[in-house]
Amino acid sequence: MKTEIILLGHGSRRAEANQGLLVVAEKVSSLLGQHVTPAYMAHDKPSLPEAVAEKIKEGASRIIIMPLFLFRGIHVTVDIHEELRELREQHPDVEIVYTRELGADDGIAGLASERIKEAMG
Repeated sequence: MKTEIILLGHGSRRAEANQGLLVVAEKVSSLLGQHVTPAYMAHDKPSLPEAVAEKIKEGASRIIIMPLFLFRGIHVTVDIHEELRELREQHPDVEIVYTRELGADDGIAGLASERIKEAMG
């Protein structure tokens, strides 16, 4: 079973903002030892459907989609699920797995603390 990974970000009209997702995808790829494909909800390419179609074209039978979102807003709770429902209907032979968002995790709290400490000097 060939498994592919997609890291899904919101996307921005500002190209510099979208660059962050590319950097995180590269870092996650390095940590996992497996290629991670960045995709965007809006404003940049590839979109989630485009990324999924490409992974299937490359032979994926299982695709893990990780939303790089902090909390359970409208995209995480509704919009992405609507896209996933359509994708699953279009590709019933492919297992599409959706992970949890980043959430109120200790790692996020630790990173926020580090940023605050940096500002405090």
